[in-house]
Amino acid sequence: MGFRNLAGDEREALESFKRALQDEYGRKLEALKERFEKDFSALIATRRIEVETKVQRIREKQAVEFEKELALARQSAFRELRTRVLNTISEITDRLEERVVERVTSLRSNRETYGPVLNDLAREALDALGAPKAILRVCEGEAVLLEEDPRIARIEETADLEMGGVMALDAECGTHLVDNSLRTRWERLKPMMVENLSGRLAGLVSDVQEPLTELRLS
Repeated sequence: MGFRNLAGDEREALESFKRALQDEYGRKLEALKERFEKDFSALIATRRIEVETKVQRIREKQAVEFEKELALARQSAFRELRTRVLNTISEITDRLEERVVERVTSLRSNRETYGPVLNDLAREALDALGAPKAILRVCEGEAVLLEEDPRIARIEETADLEMGGVMALDAECGTHLVDNSLRTRWERLKPMMVENLSGRLAGLVSDVQEPLTELRLS
């Protein structure tokens, strides 16, 4: 029997049933929609937390790697600067030695000026030796510059004293030696000059947490 053949009351009842059915499914659909929206929001929140956690881990890892790279870069910069400082100290010392050699050469070329210096060096050597008789060694051609001294047994000239000065030996045993040559005196002074330069230049790298003993040359 078709819908049109139904009596008025029956049609109304059927319409009412259809409306009730639609309302019921409408409510169910709304409830499902609301639940899915809540589930979707929860999933989005969970995924967002997971992503943020991953990003945070990546950032922490990158921060650690950055600190490692920065530390390596600082150490590399320190080593480079330390090498430059040491090279500078060496260059300054070499130039200073060249000037010392030039001054000594100029001094020795003037016998009137060098004679008193040579005699002072001789007396220092004799005093330090403390022997009753001593053999003095000086550069070739410089023996005539030495004054008489009762402690001098004889004077020997040698080509080994390249910068001049005096060496004194015990005349009796010939083993006790006092080296008061200008070369030796400079070699004793040079470490002190290097130490002074090192102390002044070490401050350039004092912010790097690494021992600076390499700059304390002796």
